[in-house]
Amino acid sequence: MANKRSQRLTPVAELAKKASDEALSKVGQMNAIWMRDKAQLNDLQQYREDYLMRFRGKGIQAMPVQKVMELRAFLVQLDRAISSQEQQVSQSLSVLEQAQQAWKVVHSREQALQSLITRYHQEETQLALKQEQRESDERNTSLWFRKSK
Repeated sequence: MANKRSQRLTPVAELAKKASDEALSKVGQMNAIWMRDKAQLNDLQQYREDYLMRFRGKGIQAMPVQKVMELRAFLVQLDRAISSQEQQVSQSLSVLEQAQQAWKVVHSREQALQSLITRYHQEETQLALKQEQRESDERNTSLWFRKSK
């Protein structure tokens, strides 16, 4: 019977599953972006640390004033780049968290629909069994009446 409630909800559940899958894919994409941004931040921080280590090894006191000024200017630029990348990491994390929340919403809707379909299917099965039992009882009663006459 195409008019069963469980069958009528199946297309809706399929749409919910598709939405959940798409939302999960978006979470994966946003996670990859966040991880890439974090790796870039780590690279910048490591580069800054390595750069400072080289100059500490040479000794800043032995450097000409012009070279020290260039080093400071470069470090200011590098610090700005690090600060900018920190903001990017924070922003991509925020977008990732929003995508995760959106997935949770559509996934819970998908699960609720599947649960409802399962419940409807169980109810339909019980009704069918009761109907079958009723018909069997009616046949047996009818046969008993015919035999008793």
